[in-house]
Amino acid sequence: MINTVLHINTVKPTLDISYLYTAALKVLNMVLIGILLSLLLSVSDSLYIQSVQTFQYVGQKEKPLAVAFNAILSKDTTLGSKEVVKYDSVLTNVGGAYRPSTGIFTAPYKGIYTISCSLMSHPSNSVHLDIMKNGKKLSIVYSASGTNPHSAQTQQLLLNKGDRVWIQNRSGNKASLHDHGSYNLFSGALITKV
Repeated sequence: MINTVLHINTVKPTLDISYLYTAALKVLNMVLIGILLSLLLSVSDSLYIQSVQTFQYVGQKEKPLAVAFNAILSKDTTLGSKEVVKYDSVLTNVGGAYRPSTGIFTAPYKGIYTISCSLMSHPSNSVHLDIMKNGKKLSIVYSASGTNPHSAQTQQLLLNKGDRVWIQNRSGNKASLHDHGSYNLFSGALITKV
């Protein structure tokens, strides 16, 4: 009988520090990447929600951002000195910021607005109208006497919430505005909020 002796070499495992260091760095990188991805997703979700809320009319509680008005005179009108023109036939009034009873537009938001005025006087007289903002004259719209005297003015204005804009007859002048189509008009629109 042959006896076989099996010798098993037992090797004590050695601790490989470089392997552990590399493994720890890989785990740390994966954790950091996970944190960064989660932050990016939460930021992008937040930005998406903010952009949706900006363009949504949420629950009928907030006013829409759209502001636009367009009003004309429906009849011949004679104005006294410094009298406000009351454009009585409202074609558009999105946001309800123009009041035909007063002829005054009140800015509902701080922003850049475009404001326009066109005028046609009676052929027998000239007319000077002032575009006013909070009681200060911004510009003049002038229509000379003659055949089809017509003039227009458009401005882009930075208005604060509550600023008021209107058209009025110049001081000392009596003015007769001619209702000939839609030549006598006052209009405006919000270009952008600021």
